[in-house]
Amino acid sequence: MSDKPILFIISGACSLGSQIALEWLQIPYQVCITTPEIRQTVEFRSVNPAGKVGALKDGNNVVGENLAILLYIADNYDISERVPLTENGGREQIYQWLSYLSSTLHPAFQHFNYPTRFVDEDDAEEFRSLALNRLHIQLSYINNSINQYGYFIGEKASIVDAQAFALLRWCYKANRGDNLVDISAYPRLQQFFANMQALEAVKNALAIELEQVEMLQNSQFAGYFTIKV
Repeated sequence: MSDKPILFIISGACSLGSQIALEWLQIPYQVCITTPEIRQTVEFRSVNPAGKVGALKDGNNVVGENLAILLYIADNYDISERVPLTENGGREQIYQWLSYLSSTLHPAFQHFNYPTRFVDEDDAEEFRSLALNRLHIQLSYINNSINQYGYFIGEKASIVDAQAFALLRWCYKANRGDNLVDISAYPRLQQFFANMQALEAVKNALAIELEQVEMLQNSQFAGYFTIKV
């Protein structure tokens, strides 16, 4: 494999948060856009036996799960301005928010977008309606938590904001279609989207995900890593 970090992703998935973080590092890295077939190969399973993305291969280090990848990047690279300290001098807010995004917000979207993974087809619409109500509870909490700068922590985007954007963009677009969730009642959340979408790292990550590399600006993206099926 490449001697550069390789991030394994699915287009449109929550692995975008880790990709934004790699853009902030400004080091050469590659991306492998996976398919279900690729994720079943021996080569990919050697990176993540669970067959999931995101997954990061960095030299001899292999990290699965986006929360773990973001903390690995924070611990092993100079990204201190994207991992702000709390008033107490620690990372409590970083840990808390990344855990919340992984354990609460992500499942809320899964329940809403894919009800038949959890209930029979006959009960799917009722389940989805209930899931939407629960999702709005989470969005309201997030809206009330975003600070006056339009971020989760501090005056500029952090690794928390990167992962939150990767998940919250599902309000606008997912495999099921556009405008899935109305966020007009959440002004701070709308400001958060505007802030993130204006960042060069976010624009680059989205362009790479869409294989529109001609759109990249000031990126150290070193090309796509491929796995033969």
